Amino acid sequence: MKHVDPKVVAAQNRRKIEKDKRRKNYHDSQVQGTNNSSIVSKRSVEMIYNPVTEPKARDWFKYFVPKGKRRSPAINRGYWVRMESIKQAVHRIQNQYRDTVRVVNLGCGFDPFPFKTLAESENAFEFFDFDYPELVARKLSMIKKAPEIMEVIGKENAIEETEQKLGVVMSTDSYKLVGCDLKDTELYEKQLECLLHSGVPTIFIAEVSLAYMKPEHANPVVEILSRLPNSHVLVLEQIMPSGDSHFFAQKMLYHFSHLRSPLQCVEIYSTKEKQQARFSKYFPRVEIIDLFESWGQLVSSEMKELVASVEDFDEWEEFIVFCQHYVVIHATNSSSNIFTQETAPPDLDIVQPLSISPMIVDVRLKFPACANTSSGTFIHGGMSQTRSDDLFILGQEKLLIPSKATKKPSARMCHTLSSLGNGNLLLVGGRARPGVALSDVWVYNEGTDNWEMIGEVGEGMSRHSAVTVGDGSVLVFGNGNFKLIVCKDNKYSFHDVLAHGSIPSLQSCAMTFDHETKTGFIVGGMLEATGPTINDVLYLFYLHDTEMSVTNVKKSAHFARVGCLAKVKDDELYILGGAGHALQDQCSTVLAYDLKTDVLSGRRIPDDVWETHPVFIGSQLTGDLVIGGGAVCYSFGSCFNKGYSIS
Repeated sequence: MKHVDPKVVAAQNRRKIEKDKRRKNYHDSQVQGTNNSSIVSKRSVEMIYNPVTEPKARDWFKYFVPKGKRRSPAINRGYWVRMESIKQAVHRIQNQYRDTVRVVNLGCGFDPFPFKTLAESENAFEFFDFDYPELVARKLSMIKKAPEIMEVIGKENAIEETEQKLGVVMSTDSYKLVGCDLKDTELYEKQLECLLHSGVPTIFIAEVSLAYMKPEHANPVVEILSRLPNSHVLVLEQIMPSGDSHFFAQKMLYHFSHLRSPLQCVEIYSTKEKQQARFSKYFPRVEIIDLFESWGQLVSSEMKELVASVEDFDEWEEFIVFCQHYVVIHATNSSSNIFTQETAPPDLDIVQPLSISPMIVDVRLKFPACANTSSGTFIHGGMSQTRSDDLFILGQEKLLIPSKATKKPSARMCHTLSSLGNGNLLLVGGRARPGVALSDVWVYNEGTDNWEMIGEVGEGMSRHSAVTVGDGSVLVFGNGNFKLIVCKDNKYSFHDVLAHGSIPSLQSCAMTFDHETKTGFIVGGMLEATGPTINDVLYLFYLHDTEMSVTNVKKSAHFARVGCLAKVKDDELYILGGAGHALQDQCSTVLAYDLKTDVLSGRRIPDDVWETHPVFIGSQLTGDLVIGGGAVCYSFGSCFNKGYSIS
């Protein structure tokens, strides 16, 4: 047997221990680094939203982010609903008790929630902030440099030796700051046991902090909390309700992995159901809503109106998808609920395979306008990094730019392009930046490669719908009105269409038309864009000259989509993409409604295509091609649709 030198073994063991320690310290520092980006985004919300939504509130994030940066509207609203959800949940719990409630923030970062709440709540709360000792030391320094914070939390108490050993670095009657590595279960349990007096109702907040811990470390944290009487646990955490191949999930996983702070729990507890089972092991009462449900339940109509007035916002699809990938969990051993459990949309009974394949040409545009002519497929405008005013024609292997016209429509998105059947294309409306809807109407002539403005369609029109209803005629639906634009003898006329029957004003709905039967369908869209209230009714219309009749066909939660696409083929109405209350996954992103049997079914996207992460948001359906599309995935970056052919 070969002799092993004990000194060599000891040296190897020391190196391994040092390596493991460096790895742990690196991981911990990367997790702490996520606080920096988050706190800057929350500061952006405070700067922009507070003057409108809470005009009497003081700014608190400024003490931790001296130089604020303005984030995009989608990121601002995403962080606002995160913060508001925690705030409203805390107050709903606090309202159940008469006496002071304790709030313990596990992984507090630089969040000033305690100071804001203490300033506004008249001694109804006692706060404990827990986080890594290194981060807590930095937070302590910032607090002591802010007289306004010191005034709110009150006079400092002397920290006893036992408290120092437990990581307490600041103590007042209403606030304590504690250094704690939650993975050190023994110390964490002792901290709770010694610092928290029993009997006081306690709310534990874990806002995307347990998510960075492996389940074997995160779950003991929860289990220990369940032993305390009157314990409420509020967890904000990511999920992947449509699987890890969904475009948002892919972007989210890559983002945190790229930052070297991967999400450790999201793949194990990827759905509401799995999170429910996880927390039910420790608490008798568990309720879970996603952030879009929270936006509906916890944010009043009056507050939504104020939020809408803060900044122009036109990213509803992105906002909905983001919200559906975050949940607010309330687990408690008390007897009261704080959320309303919403009824899930019924499952689709029938799911059949969809014949779909990626296109060779990758069109990286969101919300372009597209139309087919005998020459090919034309694509105008849309947004990549900026809004475009280019006109492309789709070739076999690349995009060609046929138009060299100097006089042309301005850069825009959310507009429509329709073939008039005579070599001309009709462009209607769209928008520049959010809130700036355009009313101009243009015609592009293939033969002369010229654009001509032919008039205006009334008030600005964006996210409207348009279909060709005959040679030289296009039906436009927007701002609650139907208009018919007719080309005859190279002259254009605009006509109001009289609609018999009831249909609400809809934005961003899908409209399709069958030339043989002179019938069309309208599905999805928003009745109003503050809630938003999403239309869940399928409408059928018959068109005759400048009059039409409209009837309700069917109501389904699966119809309630913003920005979906539609097409009738072989007695089936196909509905693609968009975003709504019902989750869209591999089996429900594409629907088929049988016009003869009244059966609504899903069309399963094949694995090899689903794994290309299709983004059927901001896309266009032209013939059998889904062109363009993309989304900004919260603060994780943008992704674009690859384009697909459906047969």
